[in-house]
Amino acid sequence: MGSLGLELGTAAVAFLVAFPLTALLRLPTKAGRRGELIPKIGGLSILAAFVAAPFVMALFSDKARDFVSGDFKAFLALAGTGAVVCAVGARDDFRDIDWRIKMSAHFGAAVVLYISGFRIGEMTLPGGGNVELGLLDPVVTVLWIVLVTNAINLIDGYDGVAAGVGVLVAGTMSYIAWDLGHDLIAMLFAALAGASLGFLPFNLTRASRFLGDSGAYLLGFTIAGLSVNGALDSTGRVPLYIPLVALGLPVLDTGVAFVRRVLDNKHPFLADHDHFHDRIERMLKLSRLQVTLVTYVLTAVFCAGAVLAHTWYKSAGSAAVGAGVVVFALLLILVLGYGSSMWNSARILSLRGRHPGAEERV
Repeated sequence: MGSLGLELGTAAVAFLVAFPLTALLRLPTKAGRRGELIPKIGGLSILAAFVAAPFVMALFSDKARDFVSGDFKAFLALAGTGAVVCAVGARDDFRDIDWRIKMSAHFGAAVVLYISGFRIGEMTLPGGGNVELGLLDPVVTVLWIVLVTNAINLIDGYDGVAAGVGVLVAGTMSYIAWDLGHDLIAMLFAALAGASLGFLPFNLTRASRFLGDSGAYLLGFTIAGLSVNGALDSTGRVPLYIPLVALGLPVLDTGVAFVRRVLDNKHPFLADHDHFHDRIERMLKLSRLQVTLVTYVLTAVFCAGAVLAHTWYKSAGSAAVGAGVVVFALLLILVLGYGSSMWNSARILSLRGRHPGAEERV
């Protein structure tokens, strides 16, 4: 079996595990919008499929067996820490827990993953050039993992959004890792994509299963951990800008949410209803399914940018793609009205010598 066939086979196995498991599992949690009990079991089915798929493939492929046995400790570290993050999210799904407890768990799991060898080390820049992280390596690596873990959760506002974004990003990174010759990481990304795809049909219109914090945190944590090891180039450096571009939508949404909350004198880690998907729904007056599809299109654009950045790696083309992605991100922020919102935020108005609400009183 060729290596690309190995990735496709792993994705298929993960799908075949996640799909029936999602259908069978019914663990009702706190009441939903209409007072019904919501089965938030996305994390359980995705985790089970992600862990099972490589071992099932190892039964039929010597290459898969070599991958799993040769890097078993690294895989065990990722699966174990991912399970902890998933469990913390599941606990929050059943009963709300303080955000500080969740963040502490995310930081702790990220530190364990770093100690287990999931490290950035050196960063390759668009167009070439390298940055040695040195003593900053643990800080940057842990912050990257925690950022992506929470970014995926923050976009999980509407049915199918986070799971679909997970499919697109994991699928894109699987191809890039395969093209770089990192077949085990490509296989694991494929397993994550297949597991998410197996869950997704139950999470779209009139969703009967929900991803919950358990699934969203697991998706983000696993993507972040794999991207640290999965985007290694031939010299062993990590072009981190490639997974960063692929994750452009959730990372951008998270950054904007943090900044606008601070500018409005609000707690940066407390939830609100002013994310990208919320504004897309309000501005375009779309249905929830249409909002989900728009987020898929936007994610596909960022993923295409990641593939192009990889294709023109260490060339002027990669830098040009990076510039294009930045322009696209800025336009998206402005089109959704965040530029105006931030300009008229409480802190900026104060710096301008004005007071919140002055515009309305004129």
